[in-house]
Amino acid sequence: MPNPEKLSTATGQLGPICAITGKPLTFAEAIVLDNEYVCWEAYVEVTGADSATNDSTITGLKLE
Repeated sequence: MPNPEKLSTATGQLGPICAITGKPLTFAEAIVLDNEYVCWEAYVEVTGADSATNDSTITGLKLE
């Protein structure tokens, strides 16, 4: 159970506050890192991780 002092409703939903940046989050966008909730930007900064998806565009594909 999260600490009530580390929760926020600033996004319109109950969610945690990023332990690193202080940004209010929803539980759907929060990432657990070392037993703390963090935002994606903080996670990338701390771990050096990056998205596994490729942001390329496919041309010439015709959908019917």
